[in-house]
Amino acid sequence: MSYMDVKKNIMNIIEMRGIYRDNLSLTNNQSDFIYKIILKELCGIDTIKIALEPNFNLSPESVNILIQKMKIIIDDYPIDYIINKKNFYGNDFYVDENVLIPRPETEELVDWLIDDHLDIDNKKRVIDLCTGSGCIGISIDISNIYLDVTICDISTQALKVCEINKKNLNSSVKIIELDLNLVSKVNQKYDIIISNPPYIPPSESNRLDKNVKYEPDIALFTPKNNPLHFYEKILDFASINLSKNGKIYLEINPNFIKEFNQLLTNYSINHVNFRDDFRGKKRLVKLIFKHE
Repeated sequence: MSYMDVKKNIMNIIEMRGIYRDNLSLTNNQSDFIYKIILKELCGIDTIKIALEPNFNLSPESVNILIQKMKIIIDDYPIDYIINKKNFYGNDFYVDENVLIPRPETEELVDWLIDDHLDIDNKKRVIDLCTGSGCIGISIDISNIYLDVTICDISTQALKVCEINKKNLNSSVKIIELDLNLVSKVNQKYDIIISNPPYIPPSESNRLDKNVKYEPDIALFTPKNNPLHFYEKILDFASINLSKNGKIYLEINPNFIKEFNQLLTNYSINHVNFRDDFRGKKRLVKLIFKHE
């Protein structure tokens, strides 16, 4: 049945599931998964009713929500923005169109830093550059009381999302606005820098999944002629603001490893350790920065 044929009065929970199956270009399992998420998160309906009460009648309000959200899902709108939620490192983060939707590869970067500092017993200052939703820095902050975390971004709208996540997850991170293109010296040294900066050249935009078009360009794309722009800015920042033998954890573009290694020759790096992500792509790197 087409959603255009729906009478917004009485419809049961199974009939609406059928409409999702008929109209979403997905397998039944995938459409059922999306249907259940919207039922639970936006309509407040326990999805166990699908099995236990198949004749359960949906209210006109719930029918309207389900149809309206299905229309934008058909146009590849991300489910995470629909429900304003994305699980990252075991916690639900608020997300909207002002921030990148967190990816599992980035969880691996966070895990690397946390694992490296499980046994510390003194404060380490951490700064998360280009933080977006704050998922990296807030996850680190709530994992270890000895990691004193600051998160920053150029986008004031992204920082509003960070404030929401800080409050929701009872984090003590410091939140600051910071433009890497202008920054020089900040008011303190940091022991650790971590970042998942924009690293996709505009020329690669046609290779991205269709739903990525709703994510902010500022969080995805590099300047047209310099795919390593933000790594250069991060390393410049580290040259001034990172403690001696400080560590840098980065998510990088696997397509530019050679160019990234060349960039490193311009800085005082005495340790470089690449790590593959769960897809087998060289996407993560840890640097130890040696100041002269």
